[in-house]
Amino acid sequence: MIYLDWASTSIPDRDILVRAVDVAVSHPGNPSSPHAEGRASRARLEEARKGILARLGPGKSTNYLVFTGSGSEADAIPLLALARKASKDGTRPHILVSAIEHAAIHEELPALKRLGVESTLVSPGSDGLLDPAAIEKALRPETEAVFVMAVNNETGAIQPLAEIVKAVQSRAAGLGKRRPRIHADAVQALGKIPFSPAALGLDSAAFAAHKLRGPRGVGALWLGRSLEPLVLGGGQEGGIRPGTENLQGAWAFRDCIDRALDDFDSRLTRARALEARLIDGLVGMGALPLPLGRRAGDPRYSPFILSAAFPGLSGEVFARALGAGCPEAPEGIAVSTGSACSHNARAKGRRILEAMGLPDELAFSSIRISSGELTREDEIDTFLKAAHRLYTALKT
Repeated sequence: MIYLDWASTSIPDRDILVRAVDVAVSHPGNPSSPHAEGRASRARLEEARKGILARLGPGKSTNYLVFTGSGSEADAIPLLALARKASKDGTRPHILVSAIEHAAIHEELPALKRLGVESTLVSPGSDGLLDPAAIEKALRPETEAVFVMAVNNETGAIQPLAEIVKAVQSRAAGLGKRRPRIHADAVQALGKIPFSPAALGLDSAAFAAHKLRGPRGVGALWLGRSLEPLVLGGGQEGGIRPGTENLQGAWAFRDCIDRALDDFDSRLTRARALEARLIDGLVGMGALPLPLGRRAGDPRYSPFILSAAFPGLSGEVFARALGAGCPEAPEGIAVSTGSACSHNARAKGRRILEAMGLPDELAFSSIRISSGELTREDEIDTFLKAAHRLYTALKT
């Protein structure tokens, strides 16, 4: 199968997984145990933690990395900490959330409301980008946190995080308040675009190993500012995330970050070339790259992620037709109609595109094509040939 769904999950690197298993077998002790085996496991865990922190760029000595079970959990920890604050001091904290956030944040908002946390959604422009001035305007005196996705997983839009941080800081200073916490879901950013949470002025950021050819079920939360978590337990991970640590997962995470960043420039150059090839072919068959007007090489978008509308054809039907196999690709071509973390048809990418003001008929005719380290030019060409033939045959 031609795999063009890397934004959902990457193809695992076998060598990384094997090395991780070796770490698990050679260090069987619980990292929290006081005996020699436990201390050895703890040393390896801390080695992985320090290694990842070093690759995230210069920061303060108080910066901390919490290993989690997923990027979604890393998003949830700072979000649910607000519920603890609401129950602890009787306040009704307010948060700002971009309308194009990952489901890990967006789907928590109704539950948070019942727990006393109010939220305001801030919509992007038609280009999929948030206006820092709009976020600044939406801030209230009681705003405790701002949640903004670094790279949108449907459109590839790279949000202007540094400018957003400055706008929030300016507004907070005008209100005579400490700046609200700013959290970024950076799952699609790490290893794909230049990204350093401390340099951007963030307070927390979420990552996931499986987007970088690491194992599934391993995430990380970078903290530049302390928080009081909602979920408590045995005190592991600095008291932020209870549960016996996943040593092999942590080590694999470090391994895949090292590999991605060591080869960062060449990977980005290749991705830009594939993006140009893909966009040229899509435009040639009458498809519409999204956001409307997106051009190859635009630095505002990650070249690894592209959504495109095929007017007159349901995106769900098109994705299934491509996946079912065709003369150009007998084993099929894997694309998606949105985030793999959204399971109903309306949520699979439609919420994001609708928040950008895209007409319904275009939103529902869209698919997402995402590339990765192993994607080849001939695979893009095969996809374009198959897509052109199927689109011509199926559109109404």
